[in-house]
Amino acid sequence: MEFRTFSPQERSPELIRQLTELWAASVRATHDFLDPKDLPLIAAQVPQALREVPSLTAAWDDQAGPVGFLGVAGHTLEMFFLAPDQIGTGLADRLFRHAMAQHFIAQITVNEQNLRALNFYFRRSYRIHHRTATDGMGMPYPILTLTLSCYG
Repeated sequence: MEFRTFSPQERSPELIRQLTELWAASVRATHDFLDPKDLPLIAAQVPQALREVPSLTAAWDDQAGPVGFLGVAGHTLEMFFLAPDQIGTGLADRLFRHAMAQHFIAQITVNEQNLRALNFYFRRSYRIHHRTATDGMGMPYPILTLTLSCYG
């Protein structure tokens, strides 16, 4: 397993397709709070978000290809998803530490209903800074902005 960071120029259509499929599998496995009718609307935004996030890093398995990825803008973690079979293996911790060493992630946006993710960040000293009632697309999914407790 290695971590690969892709510049915007290196993000081929095939990579975007692979990461979009990984995103969909991860969301199906972990985001049971989402209304199924909203999934196509959200999924339609994923390829563009993957192309535009300034820093995109994937956990790469030589056999399986990408098995996790995260995107960072400045010092904010914007996206973080793992293949379902990687959840609970320690990969999230390793990938997050890698990203932290590269970017110093001071802020994270996360869906309030994603308790597994929230607990992951709380264990790493992030605390709730503020809450918005809707996500970035105006859908009724409350978003929390977390900051490191020493900076909040």
